[in-house]
Amino acid sequence: MKTRFFIPVCVLLAVTGLSAREFTDTQGRKLEAEIVSVTGDMVALLRPGEKRPIGAKIALFSDADQKFIREWAVANTKYSFDVTYTKKKLDSTKQRSGPETLISERWSYRIDLKNRTTTEHNDLRVDYWLFMKADEGKGKGVARIQTSGSQKLAEVKGSTATSFETSPVEISKTKLDGGYYYADGSRQNYSDAVGGIVLRIYDKNDREVFKFATKDDLLAAAVGKPKAGGSTAESTSSPK
Repeated sequence: MKTRFFIPVCVLLAVTGLSAREFTDTQGRKLEAEIVSVTGDMVALLRPGEKRPIGAKIALFSDADQKFIREWAVANTKYSFDVTYTKKKLDSTKQRSGPETLISERWSYRIDLKNRTTTEHNDLRVDYWLFMKADEGKGKGVARIQTSGSQKLAEVKGSTATSFETSPVEISKTKLDGGYYYADGSRQNYSDAVGGIVLRIYDKNDREVFKFATKDDLLAAAVGKPKAGGSTAESTSSPK
Protein backbone atom coordinates (compact mmCIF):
# COMPACT_ATOMS: atom_id res chain seq x y z
CA MET A 1 0.00 0.00 0.00
CA LYS A 2 1.31 3.43 -0.90
CA THR A 3 1.27 6.11 1.77
CA ARG A 4 0.57 9.68 0.83
CA PHE A 5 3.12 12.33 1.73
CA PHE A 6 0.52 14.75 3.11
CA ILE A 7 -2.37 14.04 5.47
CA PRO A 8 -5.54 16.17 5.10
CA VAL A 9 -6.40 18.35 8.08
CA CYS A 10 -10.14 18.73 8.59
CA VAL A 11 -10.18 22.45 9.23
CA LEU A 12 -11.85 24.96 6.93
CA LEU A 13 -10.06 28.29 6.78
CA ALA A 14 -10.81 31.43 4.84
CA VAL A 15 -7.41 32.78 3.82
CA THR A 16 -6.82 35.61 1.38
CA GLY A 17 -3.75 37.26 -0.02
CA LEU A 18 -1.54 34.17 0.29
CA SER A 19 2.12 34.31 -0.62
CA ALA A 20 3.04 30.73 -1.51
CA ARG A 21 6.49 29.23 -1.09
CA GLU A 22 7.99 26.18 -2.77
CA PHE A 23 8.69 23.47 -0.20
CA THR A 24 10.87 20.43 -0.86
CA ASP A 25 10.64 17.13 1.00
CA THR A 26 13.60 14.91 1.87
CA GLN A 27 13.06 12.94 -1.37
CA GLY A 28 13.24 16.03 -3.54
CA ARG A 29 9.50 16.37 -4.25
CA LYS A 30 8.17 19.92 -4.57
CA LEU A 31 5.07 21.56 -3.14
CA GLU A 32 3.91 25.15 -3.51
CA ALA A 33 1.99 26.25 -0.44
CA GLU A 34 1.52 28.81 2.34
CA ILE A 35 2.02 28.00 6.02
CA VAL A 36 -1.23 28.23 7.97
CA SER A 37 -0.07 27.03 11.39
CA VAL A 38 2.62 25.07 13.23
CA THR A 39 1.71 22.82 16.15
CA GLY A 40 4.40 20.72 17.78
CA ASP A 41 6.13 18.70 15.06
CA MET A 42 3.37 19.31 12.49
CA VAL A 43 2.86 22.07 9.94
CA ALA A 44 -0.42 22.92 8.17
CA LEU A 45 -0.01 24.12 4.58
CA LEU A 46 -2.53 25.63 2.17
CA ARG A 47 -1.97 25.28 -1.56
CA PRO A 48 -3.04 28.11 -3.90
CA GLY A 49 -6.69 27.84 -4.94
CA GLU A 50 -7.61 25.38 -2.18
CA LYS A 51 -9.67 26.01 0.96
CA ARG A 52 -8.55 23.10 3.16
CA PRO A 53 -5.00 22.95 4.51
CA ILE A 54 -2.97 19.76 4.51
CA GLY A 55 -0.78 18.60 7.38
CA ALA A 56 2.69 17.10 7.37
CA LYS A 57 5.49 16.35 9.79
CA ILE A 58 8.11 19.09 9.74
CA ALA A 59 10.87 16.45 9.70
CA LEU A 60 9.76 15.35 6.21
CA PHE A 61 11.04 18.58 4.67
CA SER A 62 14.51 19.68 3.67
CA ASP A 63 16.76 21.25 6.29
CA ALA A 64 16.27 24.69 4.75
CA ASP A 65 12.49 24.30 4.80
CA GLN A 66 12.52 23.02 8.39
CA LYS A 67 14.48 26.11 9.41
CA PHE A 68 11.99 28.33 7.57
CA ILE A 69 9.02 26.62 9.25
CA ARG A 70 10.54 26.96 12.73
CA GLU A 71 11.34 30.62 12.17
CA TRP A 72 7.80 31.20 10.88
CA ALA A 73 6.40 29.53 13.99
CA VAL A 74 8.43 31.80 16.30
CA ALA A 75 7.48 34.97 14.38
CA ASN A 76 3.78 34.06 14.27
CA THR A 77 3.23 32.70 17.77
CA LYS A 78 0.51 34.65 19.55
CA TYR A 79 0.97 35.52 23.20
CA SER A 80 -1.86 36.71 25.38
CA PHE A 81 -2.10 36.53 29.16
CA ASP A 82 -4.52 37.51 31.87
CA VAL A 83 -2.53 38.97 34.78
CA THR A 84 -3.82 39.05 38.33
CA TYR A 85 -1.82 39.86 41.44
CA THR A 86 -2.12 40.06 45.20
CA LYS A 87 0.10 41.92 47.66
CA LYS A 88 1.38 40.10 50.74
CA LYS A 89 3.07 41.58 53.83
CA LEU A 90 6.02 39.33 54.66
CA ASP A 91 7.15 40.91 57.91
CA SER A 92 7.34 44.13 59.91
CA THR A 93 9.99 45.45 62.31
CA LYS A 94 9.78 48.39 64.72
CA GLN A 95 12.50 50.55 66.23
CA ARG A 96 12.10 53.31 68.82
CA SER A 97 13.86 56.64 68.50
CA GLY A 98 12.73 58.82 71.41
CA PRO A 99 8.99 59.47 70.99
CA GLU A 100 9.11 58.25 67.38
CA THR A 101 8.48 54.68 66.21
CA LEU A 102 10.20 53.69 62.97
CA ILE A 103 8.47 50.85 61.13
CA SER A 104 9.96 48.86 58.25
CA GLU A 105 7.77 46.49 56.24
CA ARG A 106 8.56 43.99 53.50
CA TRP A 107 5.92 43.20 50.88
CA SER A 108 5.85 40.88 47.88
CA TYR A 109 3.50 40.22 44.99
CA ARG A 110 1.98 36.90 44.02
CA ILE A 111 1.65 36.98 40.23
CA ASP A 112 -0.84 34.75 38.42
CA LEU A 113 -0.42 34.45 34.65
CA LYS A 114 -3.16 32.72 32.67
CA ASN A 115 -2.38 31.74 29.09
CA ARG A 116 -5.37 32.97 27.08
CA THR A 117 -4.39 30.95 24.00
CA THR A 118 -4.49 27.20 23.44
CA THR A 119 -0.82 27.21 22.43
CA GLU A 120 1.74 25.86 24.89
CA HIS A 121 4.63 28.24 25.56
CA ASN A 122 8.07 27.11 26.70
CA ASP A 123 11.23 28.77 28.01
CA LEU A 124 9.71 32.14 28.89
CA ARG A 125 11.38 34.74 31.09
CA VAL A 126 9.42 37.23 33.14
CA ASP A 127 11.33 40.37 34.17
CA TYR A 128 9.59 42.45 36.82
CA TRP A 129 10.05 45.81 38.49
CA LEU A 130 8.46 46.76 41.83
CA PHE A 131 7.75 50.39 42.68
CA MET A 132 7.50 52.29 45.96
CA LYS A 133 5.86 55.65 46.64
CA ALA A 134 7.63 57.78 49.21
CA ASP A 135 5.22 59.40 51.65
CA GLU A 136 4.93 63.02 50.50
CA GLY A 137 1.37 62.80 51.76
CA LYS A 138 0.53 59.25 52.84
CA GLY A 139 2.15 57.32 50.02
CA LYS A 140 1.04 59.71 47.31
CA GLY A 141 4.50 60.65 46.07
CA VAL A 142 6.06 59.75 42.73
CA ALA A 143 6.42 56.00 42.15
CA ARG A 144 10.06 54.92 41.90
CA ILE A 145 11.64 51.52 41.30
CA GLN A 146 12.52 49.93 44.63
CA THR A 147 13.62 46.48 43.44
CA SER A 148 13.42 44.15 40.44
CA GLY A 149 13.96 40.53 39.50
CA SER A 150 13.43 37.80 36.94
CA GLN A 151 11.46 34.55 36.87
CA LYS A 152 11.89 31.68 34.41
CA LEU A 153 8.82 29.75 33.24
CA ALA A 154 9.83 26.44 31.74
CA GLU A 155 6.33 25.62 30.52
CA VAL A 156 2.95 27.35 30.35
CA LYS A 157 0.34 25.06 28.87
CA GLY A 158 -2.49 26.38 26.75
CA SER A 159 -5.51 27.77 28.63
CA THR A 160 -3.86 27.21 32.03
CA ALA A 161 -2.27 29.45 34.65
CA THR A 162 1.04 29.54 36.48
CA SER A 163 2.04 31.54 39.54
CA PHE A 164 5.18 32.89 41.17
CA GLU A 165 6.12 35.28 43.97
CA THR A 166 8.36 38.29 43.49
CA SER A 167 11.29 39.36 45.61
CA PRO A 168 10.29 41.74 48.43
CA VAL A 169 9.87 45.49 48.28
CA GLU A 170 10.62 47.49 51.44
CA ILE A 171 8.65 50.49 52.68
CA SER A 172 9.02 52.70 55.76
CA LYS A 173 6.58 54.33 58.16
CA THR A 174 6.92 56.59 61.20
CA LYS A 175 4.56 57.14 64.11
CA LEU A 176 4.91 59.90 66.68
CA ASP A 177 3.70 59.38 70.24
CA GLY A 178 0.75 61.46 71.39
CA GLY A 179 1.61 64.86 72.86
CA TYR A 180 4.84 65.24 70.83
CA TYR A 181 5.53 67.52 67.87
CA TYR A 182 8.34 67.89 65.36
CA ALA A 183 10.54 71.00 65.38
CA ASP A 184 8.43 72.64 62.66
CA GLY A 185 5.34 72.26 64.85
CA SER A 186 3.86 69.36 62.90
CA ARG A 187 3.08 65.90 64.18
CA GLN A 188 2.34 64.23 60.83
CA ASN A 189 3.00 60.48 60.67
CA TYR A 190 4.73 59.27 57.51
CA SER A 191 3.74 56.16 55.59
CA ASP A 192 5.34 55.03 52.30
CA ALA A 193 3.30 52.74 50.04
CA VAL A 194 3.81 49.91 47.59
CA GLY A 195 3.61 51.69 44.25
CA GLY A 196 2.86 49.14 41.53
CA ILE A 197 4.51 46.57 39.29
CA VAL A 198 5.64 46.13 35.69
CA LEU A 199 6.05 42.77 33.93
CA ARG A 200 7.86 42.20 30.64
CA ILE A 201 7.75 38.67 29.19
CA TYR A 202 10.38 37.40 26.74
CA ASP A 203 10.55 34.24 24.62
CA LYS A 204 13.61 31.99 24.36
CA ASN A 205 15.04 34.26 21.65
CA ASP A 206 14.94 37.23 24.04
CA ARG A 207 12.08 38.82 22.12
CA GLU A 208 9.54 40.74 24.20
CA VAL A 209 6.15 39.13 23.62
CA PHE A 210 3.96 40.64 26.35
CA LYS A 211 3.98 43.46 28.90
CA PHE A 212 1.81 44.50 31.82
CA ALA A 213 1.79 47.42 34.23
CA THR A 214 -0.51 48.43 37.06
CA LYS A 215 -0.24 51.92 35.54
CA ASP A 216 0.93 52.64 32.00
CA ASP A 217 3.20 55.49 33.07
CA LEU A 218 5.41 53.00 34.96
CA LEU A 219 6.50 51.26 31.74
CA ALA A 220 8.99 53.95 30.75
CA ALA A 221 11.02 53.40 33.93
CA ALA A 222 11.02 49.59 33.70
CA VAL A 223 13.58 49.01 30.96
CA GLY A 224 16.86 47.15 30.58
CA LYS A 225 17.88 44.20 32.71
CA PRO A 226 16.54 43.75 36.26
CA LYS A 227 19.00 44.41 39.07
CA ALA A 228 21.18 41.55 40.23
CA GLY A 229 19.93 39.79 43.30
CA GLY A 230 16.32 39.51 42.23
CA SER A 231 14.44 36.23 42.18
CA THR A 232 15.67 33.90 39.44
CA ALA A 233 14.35 30.60 40.78
CA GLU A 234 12.83 28.21 38.26
CA SER A 235 9.05 28.22 38.30
CA THR A 236 7.31 24.89 38.70
CA SER A 237 4.76 26.23 36.22
CA SER A 238 2.04 24.14 37.81
CA PRO A 239 -1.45 24.88 36.46
CA LYS A 240 -3.92 26.15 39.03
